[in-house]
Amino acid sequence: MGAFCNATDGEYFSTKKIAGLGVDLTVSEIGAIVCAVFAFFTTSIALFLIQKHALHYTRPDEQRHIMRIVLMLPIYAIITTLSYYYYAYAIYFEVIRDCYEAFALASFFFLMTYLIAPTLHEQKQFFRRWEPKPWPFPANLFIKIGIPFRTPRSGLTWFNIVWICTFQYCAIRVLSTFASLATQWFGLYCQASWSPVFAHVWITVIIIIMITIALYMLVAFYTSLKDELEPYRPFLKFVSIKLVIFFIFWQTVIISALMSFKVIEPGEYVSQGDLATGINAVLVSIEMVAFAILHLFSYPWRDYTEEGLAERYKRMGLAVKDLDVHNKGGRFGWRAWIDTFNPWDFIKALARGLRWLFVGVKKRNADASLFVPEHDERNPDGFDSPDTDDKDDKADLLPSHTRSGSMSNKRRGSLER
Repeated sequence: MGAFCNATDGEYFSTKKIAGLGVDLTVSEIGAIVCAVFAFFTTSIALFLIQKHALHYTRPDEQRHIMRIVLMLPIYAIITTLSYYYYAYAIYFEVIRDCYEAFALASFFFLMTYLIAPTLHEQKQFFRRWEPKPWPFPANLFIKIGIPFRTPRSGLTWFNIVWICTFQYCAIRVLSTFASLATQWFGLYCQASWSPVFAHVWITVIIIIMITIALYMLVAFYTSLKDELEPYRPFLKFVSIKLVIFFIFWQTVIISALMSFKVIEPGEYVSQGDLATGINAVLVSIEMVAFAILHLFSYPWRDYTEEGLAERYKRMGLAVKDLDVHNKGGRFGWRAWIDTFNPWDFIKALARGLRWLFVGVKKRNADASLFVPEHDERNPDGFDSPDTDDKDDKADLLPSHTRSGSMSNKRRGSLER
């Protein structure tokens, strides 16, 4: 006999209406209204911030990624509300919502690399001369038990490792989304169950592993380059993206697990749908408003006005007279919006990562561990040989519309020496 998923639609939201409210409403109807109200506030705040960036689009290489990051908030809020209203299709809404999360994470990494240096060529030159710092906790524990997680000798190898470990999550999330939709269509997903006979548990485990790797690498990148990123006040930027992705993801997993193991169960007024879909939907909708307010301070649009950029130049010790400020977003910011929705840089970034991981292995010196490339004076980064390096630089994977003096004055001086 085949496995049976107990998340049937017939009684999913069937509960008694709550008496004494003046209006006959069920818990699910009240929850849906709450989601819609908070989604409205989240969307209003986020779109205000995005449009302000579009109207002051002076640093496209940075701001397109900021707009993508902030756009995650209304996407979360709106899709979460729709998943509660149209509960029979909640799984389809939610996996698409979670898929965008991976691109927001990659956008944050893109943003950090642009703040280090405004083009791929300059990023590679920077990391060639940069001495890698030890991987943060728990890498030291892995080394003690014999797992080769040692620090690369080359800064460029370190950068390439962080690159592929970040962008792999985009690919895995897209593939897992298609897998979730396909298995749900054929009745093999069963979001309400953690039984190994259904696809839900296996897809969730894979995503947990991959998102943990991606978030760990972002932590490593941020902690290792705090001094270089200091002029851009990155702490709030890092905290806001980390909280949204890490907190919301684990909140969903925990609620699903509590339902599966019957720690929380439906009752007379609270249905199975109110627990499986509703609790998370209401919590996410409320949390998104708080995160939207946080993003106003994390990614302020005023930093890209003439006064804001002048202040940045002063912090970096650069001459304000060299400041180039003009809006590249077009009338009403339409160019900025088109730029934001263009996925080509993600595709190229993933292709570069795969090229380094699979094709570049022929050019790296043989070693049992990817993390310990042998030193070679002719090829110190373990991947980019002179001819392939020039080709990659000329391709300019991360096109720069403006040069914003992205390295700190201290680091720039050390490179020139």
